[in-house]
Amino acid sequence: MKWINSLPPTTPPQPRSQDCEGYSLEDLAVASGLTVEEIAAAEGPLQIVPQYHLERIEHVIS
Repeated sequence: MKWINSLPPTTPPQPRSQDCEGYSLEDLAVASGLTVEEIAAAEGPLQIVPQYHLERIEHVIS
């Protein structure tokens, strides 16, 4: 199993709405201009999400 840890990550970490304590998905949707479904999709494992969605979410959370 040692070889698993030596593999490089395949995707960068994605922003998560849970990192914004106190804000609902609806709040993030309004602030980012995305829909609640688009934000939830960005949090899901193995989801293909447009880069600009991730950039918008990251801008709101930072």
